[in-house]
Formats: sequence, structure tokens, C-alpha cells
Amino acid sequence: MVHVLSVSTQDGPVGQLGFESHQDVYSFKYDEAWQAREAAVPLSPHIPLTGDQPKLGTVHRFLANLLPEGRALEVASVMYQMSKDNTFGLMHILGKEPVGALSFTAAAQNAVAGEERAVNAEAEYTADQENDAPPVRRVVPADELSDRIRRRDEIPFPVWDRKLRLSVAGFQDKLQVLVEGDSIALVDGGPISSTHILKPESLNPTSAFMVANEHYCMTLAASIGLPTAAVQIRRIPEPILLIERFDRQVELDPADGVTALRVRRTHVIDGCQALDLPVSLKYERNFGNAPAVRDIREGASFEKLFSLERHLENPAQARQVMLRWALFQLFIGNSDAHGKNLSFHVRPAGLSPAPFYDLVSVNVYGDAVEQDMALAYGDAFRLDEITAFELAYFAKSTGTPRPFLARELTRMALAIKRVSGELSRSEVYVGEERGLVKRIHDFVTVQVDKLMRLAPEVPRVDQSLL
Repeated sequence: MVHVLSVSTQDGPVGQLGFESHQDVYSFKYDEAWQAREAAVPLSPHIPLTGDQPKLGTVHRFLANLLPEGRALEVASVMYQMSKDNTFGLMHILGKEPVGALSFTAAAQNAVAGEERAVNAEAEYTADQENDAPPVRRVVPADELSDRIRRRDEIPFPVWDRKLRLSVAGFQDKLQVLVEGDSIALVDGGPISSTHILKPESLNPTSAFMVANEHYCMTLAASIGLPTAAVQIRRIPEPILLIERFDRQVELDPADGVTALRVRRTHVIDGCQALDLPVSLKYERNFGNAPAVRDIREGASFEKLFSLERHLENPAQARQVMLRWALFQLFIGNSDAHGKNLSFHVRPAGLSPAPFYDLVSVNVYGDAVEQDMALAYGDAFRLDEITAFELAYFAKSTGTPRPFLARELTRMALAIKRVSGELSRSEVYVGEERGLVKRIHDFVTVQVDKLMRLAPEVPRVDQSLL
């Protein structure tokens, strides 16, 4: 039996997602009116607007990358009594407001000539859009949010009002929220969607003060001119990090400059979707770093990410942004920067790198956390293995001129050196957070000095050795 979900954006129907459950086969067919739009975009470069049949498994891989991971996936599985591997079923439950512009909703079905087909999708969409009932804001008072943060061991954080509210990929506890001034609310999509991602403090004592950690690293990136999602810390009194969504465009009420009249969703995909890779390949060493399998490197890599050039809207500009993203991870020691931590806006002319997110100093926690990097620079998977040779090898594999890489390293190092100390002393950090942020600053300072020493050596590496 073929099951169908209608796929749409706020601009209209995009197409139909089909799933044959016994054969575990997914399909996607674009709406002809969508294909005819001048501003139409594909789901991904691997599901082309032409309607050409994508590779086997591509549609499934695209969908699976939209789903949460870790505990949130466990919660969804238990709440709705379905397997964690039931991607279609999970999209039916969680697909109203995933990352990007697409919504996945139940389609009316009729049996025709022994086949199931979706009908009246456009009429249903239009009726939904013309419904002039005011959007529902479920305001979350600070005391309720504080209580839920403290009780995460008892009540899963994504569950509110007996409903799973999370449809954002990733492992960390997080929540999609609408922020209007001091107000934080839950919304169900439609004309008013979420504007921010809310992250509470980590429950893992080995990675304490992650709110301050991410805020500092994100602020540092923005301060040196890197495109970075805006962040702020609020205390309720527990610290929460609010990350402004780059896949949302907010129209504010001019009367107060705070109330959202409309939140427009824009289409983005992550690195794994751009590469047509499954979630399981977001790390370059897809089987881990045990001795028997550490040389198997089938997952996402810098080389593969830079190979997206033919799909890029502005290749030269995009490659520079991607290079800076890769190098910044070395400065802060973000060993967990994997293939899903880089995203792209999808536009009619191609892909364009989205602002940076999930920038944290993982290595500052020492051996309490994994020190191996998710993606290798050359053959180096650890910071202490980074040499001029490995950086030159990284440059070759990504098609980056070595003198350009050296200049970028030096420029970024000098910019970080100018601002990192002052940022680490910001009054936004309190109590023990200040000690952690000071440690990150010290860590970054060591990396700045090391990379500045290595930068001029990179162009001198013998090309024949690479």
C-alpha cells in the first residue's frame, strides 16, 4: 500500500511524498504548479525540479536528516508507539515545522485503478491559508520553563502539553519557540512559526556551562566578521541560550516593533542533505575511531563538502565562507563539527552557506570528552596532529590555494587575538561560567599562537609530497 504526505511551503503545494511500506520505498513527485514558479527551489540538489528520478534511497535520506536524534527520537518512538526507524511515520507526526520551509501533512487519498493517490492537496492548502483565525501562542511563563528545565529527568524536555514539540535535528535538549520581546511562546506553525531555538544548560557534568560556552564561541565568530546566528543568554533564573533562526524571516508589527505579524520560513538543508548522505555518515570515520575501523572514512569530509561547488550559487564566495567555517573550528577546538553542522540556503540559482551555528569549544573539557575531530584536516583527527603538512594536504583536498589558506589563517588569528580577551570578560557571564569562558579564551590563545606559526609554512610544503 502506498501512503502519501502532502509537502508544501507557505507559498503553496510543493509536491507529494509517497511511501510503499512493505517494500520500504520512498518517492517524491513535484507539483506542476510549483515546478512552473520562477522562484521554485528543489528539496535538494539530488531531488531535482526537473522531476528526474533521484537515486535509490535519496528521498529517505533527505527525510531522515530532518528528524531529531538521541533522546528526542526515543521519546517520539515511545509516545506514538512506532519504531525509531519508521521515518515516514515520524514525518507524519513531526513534519509540520521541521528545519527549513517545508511542511509535511496528511494527504486526502482515493483509490484509483488499484493505486493510492493524493487529491485536493491544493484546495486543502488554500483553505488552511485563508483561515483567518488568529494564530495560537502558547506563552511559557519563566517559572514554568524553569520548572521544566529542572525536571528534565522526569519529563522529557521536548514534550509540552502532552505533545512532542521538537522537530529539529540534533542530540541536545532544545525547543522551537517564538520570541517576542520578553515573551517566549510555543506555536504550531502556519503564518506564525518559531523564531528561535531555545537550549537549556547541559545535564552532563563533564560538559558544564555549555550555554556560556556556545554563547562565547558564537559571539567570538560574529565579532571577527563570520556569518553567525545571533545568540543571547537569558536567566529564568537558569541560563538558557536563545539562537535566532536563520531559516525564518520575521515581519514585526510596526506599532510596537515586537509582535510578529508573520514568520516566513525559508528553505535550508544541512551538509548531509546537500551531499545525499544518511545521518549515520555525518562523521568522517563512520564506524568510529577504534583501531580496526579508524581508516574507514566513508562519511562527510571537508573534501566532500567542498566538492559541492557545482551546486553553489556563488562558488568563490561560498568556498571562502566554508573555509573560514573549517578553520574556526581549529581555533576554538570544536572536535564535534560534523557534516550536519554546516547548512545551506536553497535558492533557485543554487546553494549558499547559511550562518554558522553549534559553535562550541569541546576540546576545552579535556579527556572527559572525545578529543578526536569529526572531520579530518588532511589525515589529522586531533588538534595536536595539526602540522603545516596536514594543513597543506587539507588545502589540496579542498581545492584551496595554499597561500590563500595561509592568509586566511593569519587574518583570522589576528582578529581573534584582538577581541577574544575582552569578550571573555563580558558581564553576561556569571559565577562559575566566568572560569569556563576564561579557560576557553586561554585555549583559543594557544591555538592562535600555534596556527600563526604554522600559517607561513603551509605554502612551503613540497607539493610532490601531498
